[in-house]
Amino acid sequence: MRAVSKGNIFDKDKLDRAYFFYGEDLYQVMQFIEDRKTASSGQDQGEVVVEKYALGTDTWAGIIDSARTMPLLSSSVRLVVVEVPSRSRQNVTREEENLSSGEGELLRAYLSSPSEKTVLFILFNQKIKGLSPLLKFFQSLPEGCIRIKELKALKGNKIYSWIRERVRSEAKDIDGYACSRLVELAGNDLRRLSNEIHKLVTFAGEKTRISLEDVELVSGWVKPLIEWEIINCLEEADYQKCLFTLDKLIRKENIHPVVIMDRIHSFFNDILLAKLRIQEGNKDNISIFKEIKPHLQEKHKDLYQRKFRQVFRFAERVSVQELRYFIEQLKDIDIKIKSTGLSFHELMDGFLFDYCRRRAGQERLF
Repeated sequence: MRAVSKGNIFDKDKLDRAYFFYGEDLYQVMQFIEDRKTASSGQDQGEVVVEKYALGTDTWAGIIDSARTMPLLSSSVRLVVVEVPSRSRQNVTREEENLSSGEGELLRAYLSSPSEKTVLFILFNQKIKGLSPLLKFFQSLPEGCIRIKELKALKGNKIYSWIRERVRSEAKDIDGYACSRLVELAGNDLRRLSNEIHKLVTFAGEKTRISLEDVELVSGWVKPLIEWEIINCLEEADYQKCLFTLDKLIRKENIHPVVIMDRIHSFFNDILLAKLRIQEGNKDNISIFKEIKPHLQEKHKDLYQRKFRQVFRFAERVSVQELRYFIEQLKDIDIKIKSTGLSFHELMDGFLFDYCRRRAGQERLF
């Protein structure tokens, strides 16, 4: 039986042709894929092309056919990413985990002689309790056909080491107290931690060391303030209130723009997640709401019900394309702030006016 890999996620010198990752936190894999794509962007030689598929929507026959297709440039590499849908209950397998005899033979044939220009990533972003037919199949293959690895959530010293390494990749350092406090505030979810580190690095500017004071200012006490003031205004789509709150946070509360941008960006990401979960049809609205607002308890009935209605009223009326448009606009603002002398206040004023106008008139972008 094929053993589960216990070494590093990737070899430093070369990639295997196929991987099956599963577990509680696959952020490191997804970030690796994104980094490879970004690093090659715009290059005439050696460009990395990422193609994403989802089992249930896409078939193994179509996925393997794509994996065998040679890229347009002989020096390019294709990363084929296949996501396995999460289970509603961890110990109950989904239909997508089952392979027909034909699919099994198709996969076995491909993995025994994979394309030299393709790396196949199969991602199951969930801890597997009990047996998975898909995992059992990959374990039955001969050694060397596919690399299998379970990725557990980092804890203890491992999460602190990851944070320090992530900060060092930005040419900065972080002191021990700041590192501990960051974990207290953000937990051990690597995506969330990476977002917080990005904000801290931006906030630190020319300073080479991130301090406890920086963490408290960017990730600590200011979060509830931003959450209630900015998010309420966005949910109500009240332009005058948005503008007043923005001015108050910048001029009176002296909140750094990177913190405000993060909360606004998170608002649209939460609605996008709710929209996608509704389309998937695997969770009811109560479960979706708990996922995007885990700290809001049902015992706070009036607040809970008001927030619940606001989230799903917006999610039902807005399209995925519109949400992605707003998110792209925020990214564009972030780039302009860093690369031009344009005022954050003025840029956000324009964004908020456009957003509230579209919400008030229910004008669709697409």
